[in-house]
Amino acid sequence: MTTVLFIHGLESGPRGHKARALADAGFEVVAVQMPSSRSAILKDPVTQLALLSALVVLISAAFAGLVWFAATLVLLALSATPFRVAVTRRMWRRSVDVQRAALRSHAIDVVLGSSFGGAVALELLARGDWKGRTVLLCPAHRLVAQRARIAPSRLPEQADVLVVHGTRDETVPLTHSRALVENTAAKLIEVDDTHRLFDTATADNLKAWINAR
Repeated sequence: MTTVLFIHGLESGPRGHKARALADAGFEVVAVQMPSSRSAILKDPVTQLALLSALVVLISAAFAGLVWFAATLVLLALSATPFRVAVTRRMWRRSVDVQRAALRSHAIDVVLGSSFGGAVALELLARGDWKGRTVLLCPAHRLVAQRARIAPSRLPEQADVLVVHGTRDETVPLTHSRALVENTAAKLIEVDDTHRLFDTATADNLKAWINAR
């Protein structure tokens, strides 16, 4: 049986629609939760340390009678671009590490990544952690790169990759996938669907995409 490593998006999880469709298609599915949700970010020790430090500042300011001034500074710091970029970058690196560990722990035949998961799968290819068959569904690699202030992952020229992207994608521009496959051996299939591919990411289509050459 073919084993597929499914890498979920930001708004889904390892037991979402696409993971279930893969199982219905007859694949052995390996799907690992990444620390990409808001709750996971808040549980991250580094984030908690930053929030604790902010709380200490507020308490100290309260004793000094400067609570409103300190509160304003703390809110500005936590909402500032450098803080948000640092949080996003750490979440990204931790997510990639989770999938690298999954590759080491399981005998994977195919990697399939959706949206944010597509960006992670692309990074695994770019780093050389994975060199096998890969399917990317509406990969959000450029959006991730913009928010984390990092260079976007590049597709190896001879990688065995199929990209599927909805022509009505309201989240990731179709042009991102068109540019990704340019001058590579990768193939792009454009489907009449939105970002989540609810209508087209069926068990039959996923099986066809994985087996397409």
